[in-house]
Amino acid sequence: MNLKELNIGIIGLGQMGSGISANLVKAGYSITGFDLRAESLSKLVALGGKSAGSAEDIVAKCDVVLTCVEGKDSIKLADEVLIPNARSGQIFIDHSTVTPPQTRRIGKALTDKGCKYLDAPISGGSGGAASGTLRIFIGGNRDLVDEFMPMFEVMGNPEKIVYCGEIGMGQVGKIVQQLTTRFPDVARLELMSFGLQAGLDAETLIRALDVAPDSNDPYARYYRAIKDGSIERVSLEYAEWGYYLEEVNALGIRMPMLEAMFEFCKDGEKTVFDPLRRTEPSIWNELMRKARRN
Repeated sequence: MNLKELNIGIIGLGQMGSGISANLVKAGYSITGFDLRAESLSKLVALGGKSAGSAEDIVAKCDVVLTCVEGKDSIKLADEVLIPNARSGQIFIDHSTVTPPQTRRIGKALTDKGCKYLDAPISGGSGGAASGTLRIFIGGNRDLVDEFMPMFEVMGNPEKIVYCGEIGMGQVGKIVQQLTTRFPDVARLELMSFGLQAGLDAETLIRALDVAPDSNDPYARYYRAIKDGSIERVSLEYAEWGYYLEEVNALGIRMPMLEAMFEFCKDGEKTVFDPLRRTEPSIWNELMRKARRN
């Protein structure tokens, strides 16, 4: 399969999709994009891509359909546009972060129509998308993944493109990667809030942690955020924790640390914006509210 002879459509030209589409156009792929924002379409056209009038237009015209939107929007898009309009032989690749149970359901609905489907969530932020250095976690047919690997390598760091298994496992792989930082950071914030609430000042706290305050150690970074007042705005992307727990519940297993902190923060005032501009509780503020202790 010569991927550069295929008509590839991208739905979602936001922080991630704009960088992905730009790199694919520059690499010689035939890209048609759709986004609700006219300026995003204009940027793609200026680079040599094409614009579509709607998501339905993308599905009607393209051999391959990439989706790169917020998780709940991705589910709605699949149910209302992709699945109803999909044609046998089309290939769908979802770069959104979606719960694994929903991903499996959507993948089955599309494959039942004779389509091919990969879940390929991405990590690395807008900077990684623009530079083509994203992490990509892929679930689906291995032969199809291998066929599309040249395209994935334009989007991401080849050393950080991970094949995870069948449909849905790409989402599982991303959950694991995301929690490698978020779990330890929740623990760090909890430990530091304990020290301060128990009576240590910030300077004594950082000495007790045996960390140089000007170092790149995570504790040092949080110490500096406490000192400059930005700690209340730290995002650990709480908005996605519910996604992770949906898979936990579907598997019938437990993640007691994640479950407990999710419940602890769920009624907190949403004062923080995550990288996708979703509002969420401030983990630090919730930890520092003595009145919340039982």
